[in-house]
Amino acid sequence: MEAEISQENNYKEELDRKTRMPLLWVGLASIVMLFASLTSAVIVSKSSRDWVSFELPFTFGISTLTILLSSLTYWWAYKSAKAGNFGGLKTGVLLTLILGLGFAALQFISWGILVDQGIFFAGASSTVSGSFLYAISGLHLAHMVGGLFSLGIVYFKATRNRYSTNNLLGLQASTTYWHFLDGLWIYLYLFLNFIAL
Repeated sequence: MEAEISQENNYKEELDRKTRMPLLWVGLASIVMLFASLTSAVIVSKSSRDWVSFELPFTFGISTLTILLSSLTYWWAYKSAKAGNFGGLKTGVLLTLILGLGFAALQFISWGILVDQGIFFAGASSTVSGSFLYAISGLHLAHMVGGLFSLGIVYFKATRNRYSTNNLLGLQASTTYWHFLDGLWIYLYLFLNFIAL
């Protein structure tokens, strides 16, 4: 009986291993297509007479440094787990979670600065460029919420010692998604700074 249960658990783990990462890559590809279409729309719309250029708030730069740092702490957490240092895993994930929340807070602060400058998402005073900026940064932040949720799950499992050096699939999926979001934001920040605005 125990052998059958063990064999069934091994089968479930192998099936999970074969499906989780490919599904993640499909999801990431769809996110790439979404933001590729948005940035293409910006390039096309930039030629309209309604396009207004403005400078990004400095807090967007700080948030970019914050998310870069969070990728480093998550990389360290993953490397620690692979080496069997689960104390390092917990610390790294907690630091990443704090930095991720800091990134989200800085996005809201940036939007507040934009509103103070008279740049609105919608309404009579809105501009095409302002609307695109809010849409792009807002959609990225919406995807970050999924990343923060994933970090919370990883931290919960890490504090309950549910990871081992040969059981890191959930952690691997979460770090892949987080690094993807980091790279995506860097692309968007550079695009907004040097091409769009």
